[in-house]
Amino acid sequence: MVDTQKDSPLVDGSGPDRVADRSSMKWVRDGFTYEDSKRSRRPFHTFLVKVSSLCNLNCSYCYVYQSPDDSWKSKPKFLEPETAHFIASAIQQHVAEHELTEVSIVFHGGEPLLVGLGRLQVLVDIFSSAIRCRINWGLQTNGTLLDDALVGFLFKHSFGVGLSIDGARFHNDRHRLYHSGASSYDDTLAAIRLLQSYPNWSQILGGVLFVIDIRNDPAEVLKAIVDLEVSGAKLLLPDAHHESPPPYSNSGSGAYGKWLCDFFDVWFNNFPDIEVPYLEEIITLMLGGVSSAEEIGAKSVDLIVVETNGDIEAVDTLKMVGREATRTGLNVASHTFSEALSHPAFYSRMSAFDALCDTCMKCEHLAHCGGGYIPHRYSRQNGFLNPSVYCEDLKQLFKHMRDRLFESTSYPG
Repeated sequence: MVDTQKDSPLVDGSGPDRVADRSSMKWVRDGFTYEDSKRSRRPFHTFLVKVSSLCNLNCSYCYVYQSPDDSWKSKPKFLEPETAHFIASAIQQHVAEHELTEVSIVFHGGEPLLVGLGRLQVLVDIFSSAIRCRINWGLQTNGTLLDDALVGFLFKHSFGVGLSIDGARFHNDRHRLYHSGASSYDDTLAAIRLLQSYPNWSQILGGVLFVIDIRNDPAEVLKAIVDLEVSGAKLLLPDAHHESPPPYSNSGSGAYGKWLCDFFDVWFNNFPDIEVPYLEEIITLMLGGVSSAEEIGAKSVDLIVVETNGDIEAVDTLKMVGREATRTGLNVASHTFSEALSHPAFYSRMSAFDALCDTCMKCEHLAHCGGGYIPHRYSRQNGFLNPSVYCEDLKQLFKHMRDRLFESTSYPG
């Protein structure tokens, strides 16, 4: 059986508020109640399943292994079939309860390819047999373990693959090293080239993911991404919050805003065919559209995370805040995903603007920003009821993008 007590707090059995530690963080504004949250709550559609709690890289900025939440040490190294059956059953229960016609299951880690091809196939079989709706498969990987057999498996099941690399060798080697200190660049590049050796490679590899380092020249990073010959890149701000400010800049310096503005100019002027979802989402918001990304625009989120021991968590980047932010007291062996909808860690991310602080609600950039990414808002005093630690940087970027778009188009400003 799954050990539901290991690394999980006790629950007190008091209805929708039964998780004992639910009030230990400020997730929503004062006066916003559990009942209020019902108007924005909706079923989960994306299940990020941790199949490995280990990684073969030692990335310096990793929110799992370089964060104050070290719960990975006490979790099973790999997702075992018994636990996978519990997860699959819980997903199917959610599918039936909410009459879902499709769900997305993303294998994640750690490094998911550490489990090996055989285990991956077993997991796909378990989920496919139990879940009676369409499954869209995904995998987030550093690619270093990819081989032809694994690529065949990914094509067979139509996986969408997210692959992480920070640009050229020099950029990548600042952070993404093996535990030995050796570079991972050649192995990750080989994985990209291996995928691209297949005629229909773009069906599973849409682009790459990279973390911003403001010491790297934006033009050089973008040129390196272009040289990879992928369709685009998902850029990420470094994991940071008000108790742990962004690296390589003093608080309020605007260094990340300047970097983003410079990156935008190079992209906008020279490489508009390269997809950069973060910037494209902001443009969409500026034109009156709706964000499809959690990191920007106060999107109502339908993603949920399950760890290798079956623990249910909100979003794994909350590990940068600490165990208090990730521990929910829920486990698939004894709880349903619908029960998670009553926990503020989940419904706050579905409540969009209702979960933002007064400062954000009064900001002229609210429609463009939506308060920024929830882990970036954290402080010990106010929980998540703060502007993003990148607030001033984002304001700088929004103004710059608005001015550039106004110059180039009939955008009304």
